[in-house]
Amino acid sequence: MNLSKILIGLLLITMNVNAQYEKRANPDDYTTPVLKAIAYGLTAPSPHNTQSWYLDTISDTEMLMYVKHVLPETDPPARQIMMGAGCFIELMNVGMSQEGYETNVDYLPQGDFQIIANKISDKPIAKITFVKNDNVKKDVLYDYIYQRGTNRKPYRGKMITQSEFENIKTLMGDYHSQLQFFTGEKQMQPYLNIFSKAMEIETRTKSTNEETRQKFRFSEKELKEKKDGISLQQMGYEGFILKIATKQMNNGDSLTWHGEKTFKATMKGINKGIYSSKGLIFFKTKTNTKLDWIKSGRDYSRFNIAIAKFGIVTHPYNQVIQEYPEMEGLQKKFKTLSKVTDSEKIQMIVRVGRAKISYKSWRKEVEDYIMD
Repeated sequence: MNLSKILIGLLLITMNVNAQYEKRANPDDYTTPVLKAIAYGLTAPSPHNTQSWYLDTISDTEMLMYVKHVLPETDPPARQIMMGAGCFIELMNVGMSQEGYETNVDYLPQGDFQIIANKISDKPIAKITFVKNDNVKKDVLYDYIYQRGTNRKPYRGKMITQSEFENIKTLMGDYHSQLQFFTGEKQMQPYLNIFSKAMEIETRTKSTNEETRQKFRFSEKELKEKKDGISLQQMGYEGFILKIATKQMNNGDSLTWHGEKTFKATMKGINKGIYSSKGLIFFKTKTNTKLDWIKSGRDYSRFNIAIAKFGIVTHPYNQVIQEYPEMEGLQKKFKTLSKVTDSEKIQMIVRVGRAKISYKSWRKEVEDYIMD
């Protein structure tokens, strides 16, 4: 290989490395283990990209983790918020393995928390300690941390196979949830119809739809400034279609957002995604405790990283399992179809398939998560 090819190769590597940190903090910019860990953790997914994580850095190797209840309409018990915290913990765990640290987690160290007036009591959900250990090996998922993401585009190509699903599970390693896999039109169709109906309910219910509006960002400038929330870009819109849709949104005007025209356009795009699914995966637990929520979040995080290796993408469709009154009737039908007992809970529903690379969402800075 001649010198020019070597230089081009090095340039491409540098460009890729820089690109992965364009909207994410670079762990190499920090010297203390606890700050490096946060830089890894903030790459995690969270409901509506709320990033509802607050960290009390006790020392260079210890932190207490808190969450804020930011989605009371669509997530009354804060179950999904807690799952997002579990995702954060697992990203720290995977990332810090590369740094030679073991991640020890003490869940609910001050006991259970309560939700009063839509606010979570001031108790940490975890105490996390990073211990230097020369025997720690780099996690097999580490190389795919910055390839993970949520892809809301319509999926194409062939169905995900049972063999691919088994490969994903093997790469994930140990996990707390039971993973259930569905593929093929006959298996999936009844579920897809329910997911579409659930989206209709959430979009037609003004309080839940308004909560989404409050978390929506209506321009790239707003996304860059706030570094959280959801957007048309994250929903797969791009190019000329993005420009048209952005104009039609009227900068988030309430009447426009809740109007019939927006509802129909929203459902048209959502149904394209739902009915293009090439497989469905449910994360089910035998009980439905706060510990189940956190650990299921850790599972989803490992899954979300693992699929990147196989060129498979994913998109959660959790509306039907959300715990607000308007969803109760449809949720009963879903539980009957999926044969879930009263003591069990499906914590996460995702569609999987193949699609072009999607828009990468912003994350806040490391310092934004640290409590004063």
